[in-house]
Amino acid sequence: MRRIITILLSCLCFMFSNNLFSNNENNKNDINKIITHENRFDKLIYLANTYSEKNSEFAFNCAYKAQKIAYKTNDLNQTATSNIVLGEILQKNGSYDYAISYYEKAIEELIMLKEYDSIYRMYIKIAHIYNDENHINNYDKGLSIESMKQAIIFANKSNNPKSLLETYMAFGDIYSKQKEFENAIACYDNILKFKINNDNINSIIKAKTNKAEMLINIKSYEKAMSLIDTTLMLCDTYNNIEMKMKNLAFKARVYDSLDNYEESRNYYRKAIELAYSEHDYEKCGKYMYNLGMLKRRLECDESAIEVFQMLSDSTDAFKIYDICYQSYFQLSDCYANLSDFEKAYKYFNKYDIYYDSATKIENRKRIEQLYIGNNLTLNIEELKKEEQEESNSKSLRTNWIISIITIIILSVVLVIFIVLFSRNKLLYHKNKEKTYEQQLKIDEMESNLMEIQLKNSKESLINLALHLKSYIEYIDPLKKELKEIIDSPEEEIKGKVRTVYANMQNNISLFNNVESLNKQINDIYKDFFDKLEQKFPGITKSEKRLCVMLYLNMSSKEIAIITNTTLRSVETSRYRLRKKFNLVRDEDMVNFLRNI
Repeated sequence: MRRIITILLSCLCFMFSNNLFSNNENNKNDINKIITHENRFDKLIYLANTYSEKNSEFAFNCAYKAQKIAYKTNDLNQTATSNIVLGEILQKNGSYDYAISYYEKAIEELIMLKEYDSIYRMYIKIAHIYNDENHINNYDKGLSIESMKQAIIFANKSNNPKSLLETYMAFGDIYSKQKEFENAIACYDNILKFKINNDNINSIIKAKTNKAEMLINIKSYEKAMSLIDTTLMLCDTYNNIEMKMKNLAFKARVYDSLDNYEESRNYYRKAIELAYSEHDYEKCGKYMYNLGMLKRRLECDESAIEVFQMLSDSTDAFKIYDICYQSYFQLSDCYANLSDFEKAYKYFNKYDIYYDSATKIENRKRIEQLYIGNNLTLNIEELKKEEQEESNSKSLRTNWIISIITIIILSVVLVIFIVLFSRNKLLYHKNKEKTYEQQLKIDEMESNLMEIQLKNSKESLINLALHLKSYIEYIDPLKKELKEIIDSPEEEIKGKVRTVYANMQNNISLFNNVESLNKQINDIYKDFFDKLEQKFPGITKSEKRLCVMLYLNMSSKEIAIITNTTLRSVETSRYRLRKKFNLVRDEDMVNFLRNI
């Protein structure tokens, strides 16, 4: 048994030492992996961000690999970054459901990191996806508003004024797209409550500009005009050209709505000149188009033709096809009004060609986006399938290892149990032998003690018998003396009585000793008497005394001497007791009494 235990222990020590060695090696490998993973993560994220426009599928695969590295290293910053990049790639390519799911994963990780600035931006991204009418499957105004409310909560937690400005601006834009202009104005008013400084001036100018647009939409022209004038002053002071262009165009729209066409033309020209000087040709084209439409409303088709001709040529050159084909349509309509149908037909054909081209380009972009989005979706499903298979294989390996370890542990436990059981069994037998020996000694001592007790009891009864005998010897002469006194003459009686009295006084201790001895016997055998009375309620005092003498294994002759009776009388009493105890002929009365 000891050899088996030694072999098992040595095997276990060998296994543990190997495990320690392998663990140390694994730790070294893990450190190398972590270092490699950190470098690889940064490079993969760089590739994902760089090629997200050129090749979305390649960018997605890089970001997905980066995410796997992040999860292996348990780095929350890296997992959040990779999930954000994945969400942005998927959002650009129309996989909005998956984009939202990755943004939500990123939010969970950012909440643990308490990165509130990043969290509110994620909610803004999700809100814009839900608020875009082009996202038919994801368009949900209610979810968009709920996302923005969450963005406000986390922007407040960040304790950063810029975060709140950005969030209120996004909230206002959401309401603006939903055509809830009053709510949008309320959001922009929250921004305008901030004290102006160099850090927030551009946000305040933008909020004023957007509010002016909302006021124009609800036809509150006077308030809009007043706001535009103060905004233009701020734009000039802080050199914000982009917002100045917008406000000039808004002022032109207000004057147009108020039928002040001269001022309207004047501010459209200012907006066009500013956009052209800034090389913002798309805005320049939009403002020129609005100016041409204004001239058409004034029934100045010839003047409008000049604007639309210039606009169509410039937008064609800069490939701004949506404004270009609309300009050709207006030219066609102007020439038709002037009854020049040849030119009208010519420009309508150009409108038709450019419309088809613009539509084809737009459709091609949409088709490409759908194709890439579909590929990314398939890619995600395939990667998830691979992950599931890898997880299953890892689970099987883990279960196999756990099973082996469990078997080893159970084997060791079984061996230990057998060893302990054997030792306990051996100890049990040894203890049993010791206990048996001790019990024999105890029994021997008890037997000796009982013999001593019986001897003492027997001696006590013999003493009692001797006292009784002395008592009898004393009584018999006393009886004779009393008879003589009765028969004596009257004058002698008094003297003889005195003699008898003195004799009784001399022998008074004899009665006391007898009573004391009787009491002592009653005390010693009280339990025995109680048991006899419980078992045999009708037993008499003389029978109880006889039982004590039998218990002390006294012979009938000894009992006869003690009781001052004949041997036959004792035998008769014994026979009656046997009958009362229902003893059979061969049953020993002494053993019976000792077992009560």
